[in-house]
This record gives sequence, structure tokens and C-alpha cells, in this order.
Amino acid sequence: MGKDGPRPQPHGGCAGLFGLVNNAGVAQPIGPTEWMAPDDYRRVLAVNALGVVEVTLALLPLLKRARGRVVNTSSVLGRLSANGGGYCLSKYCVEAFSDSLRRDMRHFGVKVSIVEPGFFKTAATDLGSIEASLWELWERLPPDTRLSYGEDFIHKYLKVQRFIMNLVCDADLGKVTWCMEHALRARHPRTRYSAGWDAKLLWLPASYLPACLVDLALAAILPKPAQRAR
Repeated sequence: MGKDGPRPQPHGGCAGLFGLVNNAGVAQPIGPTEWMAPDDYRRVLAVNALGVVEVTLALLPLLKRARGRVVNTSSVLGRLSANGGGYCLSKYCVEAFSDSLRRDMRHFGVKVSIVEPGFFKTAATDLGSIEASLWELWERLPPDTRLSYGEDFIHKYLKVQRFIMNLVCDADLGKVTWCMEHALRARHPRTRYSAGWDAKLLWLPASYLPACLVDLALAAILPKPAQRAR
């Protein structure tokens, strides 16, 4: 015993870990699926999906001991895939992993919540990095693939990205951290939290619409390739 109470014990004798928040993530590259290479997917999945799995499994014994909480940061794009690349794919993985983990861990008193933010002003939504990544994808495409899209496509695609980011990106990250705090501290945390006006009013409702309607809406917004089928 120390003068201020029990001394911290080694890993095997500790009281456990009450809270784990998996929030690390990368977004780039995003863009048309045909522009991607397998390694583009691997890099994003390694952090956003496998990273969540590995950290959670490593700490699960401590979380069980404390009957703790797991809070996994997904995205509205884990409900609706709006673009190609590994980001949407990885967030769908986080959703599935979190659902199965929650159902398995309820027997041990461990509660699992998912935070699904909309678009916020972060490094992941920085227009400069998004545009640089898209140009890099475009420049490495084979000539015949670039020809099928046409030189105007990349400029129109960038214009759409600027419009969307400027329209929906929220600077108030407190809306996300509030969800995380509630999931950690509330007696009865929610299964899912939606953060941001666009998540609640745009992406979440759209995820419940028939896929054909969402496809039509996105087709109306995104540019069309030059050599598309008629």
C-alpha cells in the first residue's frame, strides 16, 4: 500500500479497462472504383478495419474484467457507399465487426457503440489532399482508361467534390466527441450515434431508400464518362 492508496498492479492484477475508443482512420484515396489499385484498398483497410479489430481483440480481456465500453468510430459512409476506394469499404467493416462484437460481449457486460459522423472539417476532408490524391489517381491511369472518361471528367469530378465539402462539412467536432462521451459515460449507451446535421437529415435517411433511388440521385450529381454506354 502507498500512502495515497493501493499501488498500481501489474497487467495481470489490474482492475481492467473501462473504455476503448477506436478513432484512428485514413480516407485517401477516394474516387471512381476503376481508378483504384488493390494496394489502395489494403492501406486503408489496414488502419480503418484491421486496426480496429487488432486493438479491440488485444484489449478485450481487460474490457471484460471491467465490464467496460467499446466505442468504434465508423461513418455515415459505412451505411451508404457514395464513392469508390477503401474508405467506405472499411467503414462497412467497422459496422459489421461492431455489431457482432456487441452481441457476443453482452453476456459479459461489455457494451459496444458505433459513432457514425457526417462530414466534418478534418484532415480527411481537406480539399487540398483530396484533389492531390485524385490527380495522382488520374495520372497513373492507362491511356485507354483516361480516354474512356475524357479529359473533362477529372475537372468536373473535382468541382463536385468542392461543392459537397463546402456544403456539408461542419467545423464543430464537439458534436462527435459528445457522442463518444455519452457512449462511455451513460448508464444505457446507444447502439449507434449520428453526429452532424448531414448525417441526420441527408445520409441516414438516404440509407433507408431503395438503392435504385440513391443510384439515380448520385448519377445526377456526379459527372458522366465521355464513352459511357448509351
